[in-house]
Amino acid sequence: MKKIIFTLISLVTLENTAFSQWMADSVLMGTGSVNDVYFSMQNGTVKTVDSKDWHLAFSMSPGDSASIWANHNAGNSYVKVYNIHKSVADWSTVTLADTATARMGYNNDKGWFQGALNDLPRASIFSFGWGTYDLTSHNIYGDSMFIIKANNIFYKVAIDSLKSIPMEYYFRIEDLTTPGAMIVDTIKKGTTYPNNIFAYYNLATAADSVREPASANWELVFNRYNSFVDMGTGPVPYPVIGALSNKGVKVSKANGDHVDTAFLYFGTYVMPWPADSNKISAVGYDWKSFTPPGGPWVVPDSVSYFIHDKAGSLYQLQFTGYNGSGPGVIYLRRRLVVPTSVNDIESNISQYEIFPNPAQAHVNLMLESKENTSANLMITNLHGQVVMQQKVSLSQGLNNYQLNVSGLSAGNYILSLNGTQIAIREKLSIAK
Repeated sequence: MKKIIFTLISLVTLENTAFSQWMADSVLMGTGSVNDVYFSMQNGTVKTVDSKDWHLAFSMSPGDSASIWANHNAGNSYVKVYNIHKSVADWSTVTLADTATARMGYNNDKGWFQGALNDLPRASIFSFGWGTYDLTSHNIYGDSMFIIKANNIFYKVAIDSLKSIPMEYYFRIEDLTTPGAMIVDTIKKGTTYPNNIFAYYNLATAADSVREPASANWELVFNRYNSFVDMGTGPVPYPVIGALSNKGVKVSKANGDHVDTAFLYFGTYVMPWPADSNKISAVGYDWKSFTPPGGPWVVPDSVSYFIHDKAGSLYQLQFTGYNGSGPGVIYLRRRLVVPTSVNDIESNISQYEIFPNPAQAHVNLMLESKENTSANLMITNLHGQVVMQQKVSLSQGLNNYQLNVSGLSAGNYILSLNGTQIAIREKLSIAK
């Protein structure tokens, strides 16, 4: 018998210890992956929207205020951001020639807090790239000019200010092919974007729109984005297709463990949550790999993700296939990790689970003990005959016992654990 013991660091991060049934699902991004797909761990696809109906995204989230993203669909060929090293005071002198000496700006896939218009490295902690925070008014005032190529049209753009309360952006845009036709515009959080990360803006139509579902209704968005990949000379932006996480969603990757045994090592990568669990690209794109020169895409069965959804429930997610060159389909399955609690407050066991059940070769008894103690683990048949018995030591925290039941005949049994203030009795099925 193999025994594995984990220390429970935070009950909040391990409120569940059993699995519901896998739910097979798919994400349809369309031919050429032309759609953004918002996905709920509980309900599957929530919303599918055209990935190229916007150019700039203005943060509507107080925690990421001043973040302005560019639509780097298909790398940055759809929207390019040129930091032309000019001030907003130089508006009238900006021409297309300024792109020759410009520095390119990129979104950062570590968090929603830095978009391409924030990608202006400066020493000041009060700099947000496109503008600088004012200590007196608590507003941000623009000080940098940009040229933005959006769907093959060049615009000059200046973000004049952001009023932090009530979160209102004031900005100017001008199509460089028709000089002098300046548009002065405003985006306001108001009642339009109460529960959204961004307001999305189309430079061609000078209109903002609500593209996201309400923030409480989704965990992942499957889309095209840039990730920084080391090509041997340091990180460079590289176009990928993958999943980015909503704000407040925690993700931990179980790499190298088959999905049906990954939970045995749950404490290794979840308790406590690793530092990158809040990274929005924690799921990302590398759950698949391409076999050169002509494919196919390979999705390993030894990678899964534990995801805390917006409601606080814990799910396990596994990708099972990918067809990016055809209809743009991502195949996956997900299952809820559900609780089994002991209602007796005097019991030394607060929660436990037996899995898999039915079992074939092995069965796991996972339980949380309130203190260091010992107990008698026993399996009996329905005639009351003991077919397996073992004395076990319990450590305070989470314990897991893996039992070899390959020698038992198919049928129903009773698994019990008895000790001081410990009384567990559950039906166990063996399937051959």
